[in-house]
Amino acid sequence: MNTPPSVGFIGLGLMGQAMATNLINAGYSLCVHSRTAGKAKPLITLGATYANSPAGLAKKVKSGVIIICVTDSTSLEEVVAGADGLLSCIEPDCLIIDMGTSRFDLTQELAQQTLVKSAYYIDAPVSGGQVGAQQGTLSIMAGANPVQLERAQPLFDAMGQKVTHVGGIGCGQLAKTANQMIVGATLNIVAEALFLAQKNGADPAKVRQALRGGFADSKILQVHGQRMVEENYRPGARATTQLKDLQQAQDLAQQNHLQLPLNQTCLSQWQAMVDAGLGDLDQAGILAWVEQNN
Repeated sequence: MNTPPSVGFIGLGLMGQAMATNLINAGYSLCVHSRTAGKAKPLITLGATYANSPAGLAKKVKSGVIIICVTDSTSLEEVVAGADGLLSCIEPDCLIIDMGTSRFDLTQELAQQTLVKSAYYIDAPVSGGQVGAQQGTLSIMAGANPVQLERAQPLFDAMGQKVTHVGGIGCGQLAKTANQMIVGATLNIVAEALFLAQKNGADPAKVRQALRGGFADSKILQVHGQRMVEENYRPGARATTQLKDLQQAQDLAQQNHLQLPLNQTCLSQWQAMVDAGLGDLDQAGILAWVEQNN
């Protein structure tokens, strides 16, 4: 029986906390780091150790596996390539796995810098939200060398239900960009549709029920539509995160001289929601912005 690798986990927010917990429950020995040290307390209670910096974590994990799940590309770059980042102390053969939603170009840059250190890099963003993270049912989209993907597979099995090898480095992030574009646009139209129905006398809960199973059905209608009906906007994924992801998609399109008019329109709406002071609401809170805008 193979000994499980030493595993590091950086980023203990809404998603990371649950993913790290599932890894501990699966028997992995975890060393964790978070910008807010207090977020590590529940994991330390479960047996994790703590590192004061990414560099310190790299020293402890040695040639094991380090998973990163941070909020944005700026944070990712700091964790990997900053003055006190992983690459300052990384050992040969260590595998870095970015499971956040990050820029395609930065992913390729960090992978190359990691390779120079004789270590490896995978981009493996996820879909499924906080509920999927808690239940270990995430969908994982991997951009990876097949050998390193095989190495990561047991950890993915502890956190997710479905792993798709999309292609080489960066392809996981391309799939996640597509995911977030579809999610953002669908959230917008579900909110507007339920709002229009309600304002003309229909019960939005009954409208949602009527649409289930038809061509308009979707995970967004099922999960976020229910949150809209209940006006439950406690964040599983914040509106600010959705805005960031749509902006990354638009930036990538501009780099390639592509026109994405619907994504640009959706981006403008999410920007307006955040500007209206609603950015810390769950994505389903786009309905609150639609109501406020009317």
